[in-house]
Amino acid sequence: MLWAQAEDVLKPLQDNWILGAVVIGLLVAALVLLKIARSRRKDPPDLEKLLRENLKIYPPAPAAADPRRLSVNGIPGRLRLVVMAPTGKTQENIMPDHVAEMLNNVVRGLGAFVSSDKPRIKVWPPQLSIGGFAPTFHRLVESPDAVDKPSRWVKLAGPARTGKRPILLGLAIYADEPCQLGDVNVETTEWGELLEIPR
Repeated sequence: MLWAQAEDVLKPLQDNWILGAVVIGLLVAALVLLKIARSRRKDPPDLEKLLRENLKIYPPAPAAADPRRLSVNGIPGRLRLVVMAPTGKTQENIMPDHVAEMLNNVVRGLGAFVSSDKPRIKVWPPQLSIGGFAPTFHRLVESPDAVDKPSRWVKLAGPARTGKRPILLGLAIYADEPCQLGDVNVETTEWGELLEIPR
């Protein structure tokens, strides 16, 4: 008897298969929409998470045994962060152990502050845009101070040369006194003019 009732229900669907396909399609669409409505939207992954730095949580520089001080545009400070990146994917990788030597090639004597100021050393992956490096560095290295207020944090970023090899360099310096320098985009030839290192 149950089989006879099922045949009575299925008989019109067999005769009109288009109606059956529409009903099944509507059921599938309803299930898909229900699943979409119930699922939570996931935030896209932060691909720059490992590159971000928050200067607010940086520890102070150790007591200086060397009386010589690094100065930026005449303002003394301590080197707290060094970021280096190769220019393009064809360049050789940068090893953290070579950063001090490479800094000396950018500005003579700058590498000595790696051992005295003990900055964090970060090597970023190759950057395809030389012009986009400085804005990216300034965006990802977050200063605790407002942009339009005097700050003790000075951030320098731009292309540099270590001998014949071009690199991208970013520095964060904690100045002895608040100043208006803030974020500075540096051209290849300007590093020696901005950074003063006593002999």
